[in-house]
Amino acid sequence: MKEESEPPRLGLGIGISLIAYLFFITSSSLVWGFPQGTPVIQMIFVQNLVSLICTIPLIWVKRFPGIGTKNIGIHLIRDFSGVASYYLYFMAIRLLSLVDATLLNYTAPFFVPLIWWIWMKEKVNIHVWWSIIFGFIGVFIILRPGSYIWDVGFAVGLAAGILSAVALCSVRLLSLHLEPTRRTLLYYFFVGSLISFPFAMMYWTPFSVNDWMRAIGIGIATACGQILLTIAYRYGTASYLSPLGYSTVIYAGLISYFLFHKPLSLRTVLGAVLIIVGGTLTYLFKKKPKSIEEAFEVPKPKEKPPL
Repeated sequence: MKEESEPPRLGLGIGISLIAYLFFITSSSLVWGFPQGTPVIQMIFVQNLVSLICTIPLIWVKRFPGIGTKNIGIHLIRDFSGVASYYLYFMAIRLLSLVDATLLNYTAPFFVPLIWWIWMKEKVNIHVWWSIIFGFIGVFIILRPGSYIWDVGFAVGLAAGILSAVALCSVRLLSLHLEPTRRTLLYYFFVGSLISFPFAMMYWTPFSVNDWMRAIGIGIATACGQILLTIAYRYGTASYLSPLGYSTVIYAGLISYFLFHKPLSLRTVLGAVLIIVGGTLTYLFKKKPKSIEEAFEVPKPKEKPPL
């Protein structure tokens, strides 16, 4: 087994990832505002259909590389795990608070190193575990041990996190095979629309004007997040970038406080600090900079990844 080396443009990947996760939590916040009676699969279908439409301009920017691929198996693993993760995450938002559901969904970084090791037989740098340990302690504090351990929402949210980890590893593997970003996105949103369509039609309920605006907003925000995250994983690796998913916890807490008037508890603040510290330590340990300024320099590119 070989140790995963540092990507040439890690700083750029980190910056893009943080913006991507901001779009993701915006999408989740819109889900939280839906009436309880709205079927989750209906939101999933509209989300993927709108996101698919949003990717069309990206496809036409340059000559589309075609839909044929030798990596169809990896694509399908990424697509099914991604859609299933979103479905379970949206369900968890219904059953828990936005912050707690987000925490459980973004336990993905706990599972990414294990999944990557099993899948690729590559050793993960030991410093990555520092971020995971700090993040785990932060989540443990925020969730208040015992409060959700027998709750259905806990199991649903945790399953969403595991499937999200599979999707993240798949994205990285596709980038290693030099799959064009546009093709990866096209497959994801098309397959997501295709598999959710029949179930959405079975349980369809009429949308109000506000519901349609929310649903379209979910699709647009998801498309922006997926596009940016797919690009980010071409400048980083699953082990290096996955801990940044913790940033959604911070975003969720701020949105809950300022938009939904849900004050943050001391546990949430303490846990959030540990999460941020864990992610920062991983970056500094990996870079081993001589100065703080050097830690945040963006290395010169060695190779431009395909779009």
